[in-house]
Amino acid sequence: MICQTCLLFKIINEMRGYSMKVQTVKSGKIYKDFPMFISVFILAELMMLYILKNNGFYPFGTKSMLIMDMKNQYVEFITSLRNIIRGEDSIFFSWSRSMGGNYIGVFAYYIASPFSFLTLLFSVEKMPVAIEFLTCLKIGLCGISFCIYAKYLFDKYNAKSKILNICLIIPSICYAFMSYTMVYSLSIMWLDAVIFLPLILMGLEKIFDGSKGLQYVLCLTLLFISNYYTGYMVAIFTGLYFIIKIVSQYDISKRNIKKELSILIHFIMTSLMSVALAAPLLLASLKDLMSGKLSDVYTGYEPAESTNFVFAKIFTKFLYGKYDSITNTGLPAIYCGFVIIIFAALFFFMKNINIREKIGMILLICLFLLSFYFVGLDKVWHGFQYPNWFPYRYAFLFSFTLIYMALRTLISIDLSQAKLKMHLLEIIPKYVYKIAAFIIIVGVLLEMANNGAILIKGLGNEFGYGEMEEYTSFIRKTKPLIDGIKKNDNDLYRINQRYDYSKNDAMLLGYHGMTHYSSAFNAYINNLIPKLGLGQSYFWNSGYSSTPLTDSIFGCKYTISDETMPASCYTQLDTTAEGGSSYKNDMALPFVYAVSDKCTEPDLNQPGIFANQNNYLSSVTGTSVNYFTGCKFSVTQDTANTWTYSIQAVSDNPMYLYMQSNAGYADVYVNNNRISDYFSERKTGALYLGDFTTGQTVTVQVVAADDGNTYSQTFTDIVQLDVAALKNTTASLQKHGLKIKKQNGNSISGEIILDNGQNQIMTSIPYDEGWTIYIDGEKADYTKYAGSFIKFDCSSGKHTITMKYVSPGFYQGVIVGIIGLLAFAFVFILHPMRKSRENKIAMTL
Repeated sequence: MICQTCLLFKIINEMRGYSMKVQTVKSGKIYKDFPMFISVFILAELMMLYILKNNGFYPFGTKSMLIMDMKNQYVEFITSLRNIIRGEDSIFFSWSRSMGGNYIGVFAYYIASPFSFLTLLFSVEKMPVAIEFLTCLKIGLCGISFCIYAKYLFDKYNAKSKILNICLIIPSICYAFMSYTMVYSLSIMWLDAVIFLPLILMGLEKIFDGSKGLQYVLCLTLLFISNYYTGYMVAIFTGLYFIIKIVSQYDISKRNIKKELSILIHFIMTSLMSVALAAPLLLASLKDLMSGKLSDVYTGYEPAESTNFVFAKIFTKFLYGKYDSITNTGLPAIYCGFVIIIFAALFFFMKNINIREKIGMILLICLFLLSFYFVGLDKVWHGFQYPNWFPYRYAFLFSFTLIYMALRTLISIDLSQAKLKMHLLEIIPKYVYKIAAFIIIVGVLLEMANNGAILIKGLGNEFGYGEMEEYTSFIRKTKPLIDGIKKNDNDLYRINQRYDYSKNDAMLLGYHGMTHYSSAFNAYINNLIPKLGLGQSYFWNSGYSSTPLTDSIFGCKYTISDETMPASCYTQLDTTAEGGSSYKNDMALPFVYAVSDKCTEPDLNQPGIFANQNNYLSSVTGTSVNYFTGCKFSVTQDTANTWTYSIQAVSDNPMYLYMQSNAGYADVYVNNNRISDYFSERKTGALYLGDFTTGQTVTVQVVAADDGNTYSQTFTDIVQLDVAALKNTTASLQKHGLKIKKQNGNSISGEIILDNGQNQIMTSIPYDEGWTIYIDGEKADYTKYAGSFIKFDCSSGKHTITMKYVSPGFYQGVIVGIIGLLAFAFVFILHPMRKSRENKIAMTL
């Protein structure tokens, strides 16, 4: 490889003069370089096809690219764009998120990229193919964007453009296929930052060259809109890049202060302009985070140590094909090619590179290494929130730094002045250099493609890429059920689920659901539902482990399930060949309904979930009713990992079990028949045991893992639901529900009748400051019920209720955006027009 590098030096030197016809970026004829950019893109796509084939992805194999959060979040969120287009949701609000919530945070973090809208060309059934297409497209665009940036630097630092364009392929491909883009290809929304970074810095270079900064403003704004999270990281890096550039290009001792201040002010002004133009999305997203990750309810993960790893280990990541983990135990993904590392090291030996720039790059590299190492600095790059897995999300900036240094070395090479005399190479014919250049480029392509294939394989070995059939089977099992429900009922209701493909199926299939998982979560909902026995873990909340009571109070009129449901509470509707069934719950309450003045705050701090469910509904009605009847039971510890309940049924109603234990997983058997697992994140609440006759003895055996440890129950509650009492209560509340007259993505409107003694309106709509409520056209105040839901006062009689939602912070962001737009118009439109008129007048005089 060392000989190969030396040969590359000579090849570059000999190739000077072969590209005199190449047009420069400065001349404005960038279209002349279009074939080169397209060549980089085509090579990148061919390399991606190789990686896909090497790892058995569709269409070469049976795998999809759906893995981890790509499976559980990103594909569902991207698919949910269809709900906005259809008007079922809006950019502000989605009924598919946590029983209904602010959607703008999800939109801004995950799917605001303009590339996401290309997936609308694919059907829901073909979304895995759409994700594969989008991933390949973005990797190719990473190569193109860096190639454009590299060409600009070539022309800037070597005005005669003597170096053959083919040399740009190496850093461009290395950038597109650096370890970061391979490992984080599953976090597809972060790739936009990799695409926009070179274009942003190219715009910054143009500011130094006298431009007003149009490209810089547009590209930085687009990145903030596409993904504000990585945009924040790029913004920090851009500031550091600017400091290095201004210090290296202007010598204070030569009295360039005025020029430096002018460029500094211009940089600050254009940067603030970009933030202002993106403010409607940025401020609204910030407000949404304040109800989730930045709320006082959420406590994030914090490492115990002040450092992330043993420092010497970082140098192993400069080696080819090194995958360790994408969890917090993993090291930064920073490899970007052997040739890049060699040329980056040679950067410091180039005589025609300013010593101040060399010092600046050394300091920047040291800053990155210290940021990787120290937890405190690492958190700064991550927005002061330590990441839970997917560590060092800013590592692409370090790789860019190395590739930039290698590119500057490439530009600065001049072997005619080098001290090293390679006499052997002097006698080699020039055509040999062309062949050798081709061989070296092919070698780099193979190196980076194989490195990418190894990393993708490592990720798959750790967490497993999904199968295409797994996705399509779920769609066949579920989509016809959802379509049938929506076709026959256009009212406002939720659909609960007892099986899933991911943690965001409601967004995938476009229905109003209970389950949601994302970084833009609602901390108050996540805090409430475990108290009622519903499945919840970390950022995830769900409707799993529900009872007919919770389904009813949360407006779950329908349920899709592949398990047995209580016939006394649910009516089976349709089935699919794959085993899915849809059920209707006639007890489901409207989203908005009237309650009496006896409604009080519920006590949800009982040790058992059934007591909390009972208290919730009793508090809503203001009348104490026992909806659950406890069963007498005995428990015996059979073995270290098995215990058995003997239960006496007290009625013919559905029987439910709730347990607490030190076990992490167990199988549950009823009368020797396995019915379910328990203690998993989906099965931590109410477990339906079946329907039994009064006086019948029921045997329930719980078998935990046989791993040598002792597992036992620490709390058990076994009850039977009083179906008649629940039906009586829900029927009374349904009579005073809001009759929906009009609904769209972020508003509902209808009529409601309150009897005497009813002066409050209860909802199962999560509380959010973005709601505006009107009663007969008059704006009404609202409060929070059970720490989570909207409740407001209303007098008795017939009223028209209208509820409209706009994401908090959006209007303030619009004001800031208008200011930014005015500044943009003045700087880039009005001021140049005035200058043009003044010049024309001067020419006529």
